Amino acid sequence: MSKVAKVDNRVKEYLEEAGCKKWFRCHSPVNRGRMMMSNIAECINGCLVKVKATASYLYCVYELGRRYIIDIERGTCNCGRYQIDKIPCPHAFAVLKSKNVDVKDYGRYCSELYRPNIIVKTYKFLIVPMSDMRIGVFLNL
Repeated sequence: MSKVAKVDNRVKEYLEEAGCKKWFRCHSPVNRGRMMMSNIAECINGCLVKVKATASYLYCVYELGRRYIIDIERGTCNCGRYQIDKIPCPHAFAVLKSKNVDVKDYGRYCSELYRPNIIVKTYKFLIVPMSDMRIGVFLNL
């Protein structure tokens, strides 16, 4: 603690006030054995996206120290974007790239809603604007 005081006495006072249970691993009331101790190699590795196959259909993507589980066949990722947008998220794209899937085939992993024949069906019916503005006010439009 004397070394900390030499650098900045305010930090020493702050740490003493907080108590060693909050910042000292051996006095912690909870197991902090899994705490990541960063070094420069881990920082560099955290910036790289790594893909690892965990099963024939599940993949792990590591990005910035976080792990994402992707199921390409079901169209899911634990980031949630793949399920919401129905388009592969960046983690799924990393998996597709690692599997050497051709960019032309990425559409296979998107929802059918984005396929040209479905989009054309969306505009099949004529949409008529409302003529009576009072209806729009009633519907909060």
